[in-house]
Amino acid sequence: MAKKLKIEKEKHKEKWNMSGLGDGIIDSDLLSGWHIEIFGKNQIVIEGCLGVFEYRDDYLHLKLEKGAIILCGTGFNISVFEEKRITVKGKISSIEFN
Repeated sequence: MAKKLKIEKEKHKEKWNMSGLGDGIIDSDLLSGWHIEIFGKNQIVIEGCLGVFEYRDDYLHLKLEKGAIILCGTGFNISVFEEKRITVKGKISSIEFN
């Protein structure tokens, strides 16, 4: 008895341009300035932070390379602040960009 060969067709995979710029090249102006990573409601890491305007347990106003950011919440603690990178832990309820 002969074995049947199973031939699977390759599924067409769509290619997505994640940069949103059309040509796949990221403009250097987009990479300069600041970068934010949010880990749930309890931690935020900001690269490009130049300083702290105001710091309270429930309010944090940070100076960025281009503009500012305000964090509101409770129990804020700056766990790391070195060079231009700041890590804030606490319950974040809102983020505002200025």
